Amino acid sequence: MHDVIVIGAGPSGASSALFLARKGIDVLIIEKKKLPRYKLCAGGTSKVIFDILDVPPDFFNAFSIEKLRVVYRGEEKEYSVPPNNIFTLRREEFDYKLTMLACQHGASLVDGEKVTGIEEDKRTITLETDLGHRFKTRYLIGADGVGSKVARFIGSNFKYPVPLAIQKDIPYENPDPTISLFMGLVPMGYGWIFPKDGMVSAGLGAYKFPPREMSKVLSSILNNFNHKNIPLLAHPISFYRGKIRLARGNVSLVGDSAHITDPFSGEGIRNGIKSAKVVEEVILEAIKKNKTLESYTEKLYSLFARELFLSWIMSGVFYKFQNRIFSLMDRFNMGYVLANLLNERTSYSELFKKIIKSII
Repeated sequence: MHDVIVIGAGPSGASSALFLARKGIDVLIIEKKKLPRYKLCAGGTSKVIFDILDVPPDFFNAFSIEKLRVVYRGEEKEYSVPPNNIFTLRREEFDYKLTMLACQHGASLVDGEKVTGIEEDKRTITLETDLGHRFKTRYLIGADGVGSKVARFIGSNFKYPVPLAIQKDIPYENPDPTISLFMGLVPMGYGWIFPKDGMVSAGLGAYKFPPREMSKVLSSILNNFNHKNIPLLAHPISFYRGKIRLARGNVSLVGDSAHITDPFSGEGIRNGIKSAKVVEEVILEAIKKNKTLESYTEKLYSLFARELFLSWIMSGVFYKFQNRIFSLMDRFNMGYVLANLLNERTSYSELFKKIIKSII
């Protein structure tokens, strides 16, 4: 029997395993796909995640961003980004290396098996896979994404609709280190082009927009890329929309399973890794004092809830007043604003006050 089993080898699951393995905890990761595996994701993140992981960006071949380009209905603005603050990642490489790092510190991995059943008694949680294997654990971490089986198991059904994102990953040698954001393309959404190591990821996300029309809109920003034979893929985004139970008994949720993606920036990697750090602390205390993980929900939300709520409010202001906000951007150094926001040197409450003051 294991101390902890983590379902899912994405950033939140792999980092949960890494943090616990570093403390000598017996951890097993179960991942339904064979690693390394392709993962659809824009891949934008910040230096702060590497500080939390205590691993340098170069280990993951992180691509450093130097400029931010914002486009609103054909008009462009460009801003410098402070060096080594914003990065992009190829998720297949990042997730794999992070998982292997956890294994180097003592975690175990079973990949290519999907958890199909979860059973629980007073002392043990038993997992069954599609290959007929059974694994037992004392504590379970659900890191199995937006449609989390673990979330359903503890009764945390996220009933609100989630926005849809579509994306193409286009091979591209030596891309310009500039993130491009496209405003005004769709209501309640935006487009992006993120350069990465040897490719660019171009996508479009929206709360309410006909999926069949999204591909046409995305094509409008890809005139300079050879993308006709590149498959178009789609995935839901687990934006935060309010508090819900994230733990029951000896089971907890992290990352996308907990629906803590930032509603304004759309970034999920940072909050996923931060949730892994919180669950590490809660599990270590639970093991030491023979407790459950019930305290995890409040501990996580005490760290996240205020900023995520303000991010949700600010995203509504942003979408409603895109024309006005675009015209005001030159009043702010947007590259530094974004870098400070993603690296938590400024808060949404501070930024929200500045934007409201400028609009009024």
